[in-house]
Order: sequence, then structure tokens, then C-alpha cells
Amino acid sequence: MINQFLIIFSVIIVYEFIRYVKLIDIVRSNLKIYRKILKLFKFKNVSDFRKEKLILNYSKSLFIVSIKIFTILISILIFMYILDLLSHSFLNLVISILGIIELTIVFIIYHLLRKKYDAKL
Repeated sequence: MINQFLIIFSVIIVYEFIRYVKLIDIVRSNLKIYRKILKLFKFKNVSDFRKEKLILNYSKSLFIVSIKIFTILISILIFMYILDLLSHSFLNLVISILGIIELTIVFIIYHLLRKKYDAKL
């Protein structure tokens, strides 16, 4: 029973954390940078010096954005590990098929409730 409370608690916390740090926007910006790099390789009339400069700038941006994504994911994993310290079978439940189904159902219900609540505001 404690695992179900921890699942509900973890879904709410992780959902709100992802919204707060705007993970979706960060991933989109990461994909945009990848598209720019690929588009740059297709141009034949751009000088090599200019390409080198642009690739260096895109690489720096891509590195920073990727570090942000990595940090967010590590933070979520650390949070899950801390919850596992409260209940030693929590991670086993989360990794199992039943746990994934429970997580998905709780996530969908919370998302719909959050959407409905935000619509009233």
C-alpha cells in the first residue's frame, strides 16, 4: 500500500518538476540545433570557414542543452532512489509491468485533472 502512495506522490512531483524546468522546450531546442547542423551540411555554397564557425557554435549550444537534459534526468533518478530508500521494493515495482501500468494510469489521471483545473483558471 505504501508503494501506491509513493507512486502517486512521485508522479505528481516528477510531473510538476518537468513542467517547472520546461523539459519539453529544452528537448525541442535540442532537436532544433540538430536540424540546423544537418541543414548546414546540405549547403554547398557556404565556405568551409563559415561552416566550421557555425558547427562550433552549434556544438556549444548542443552541449549546454544536452547537459541540462542530463541534469534533469539525473535529478529524477536521484529522487526515485530516495523514494526507494523509504520502501525497498519501490524501484522493483516501478520497473515491473504492473508498476509501469500504474504509473501510466496515475500520470494520465493527474494530467487530465491538472488540465481541467488549469482550464477553470
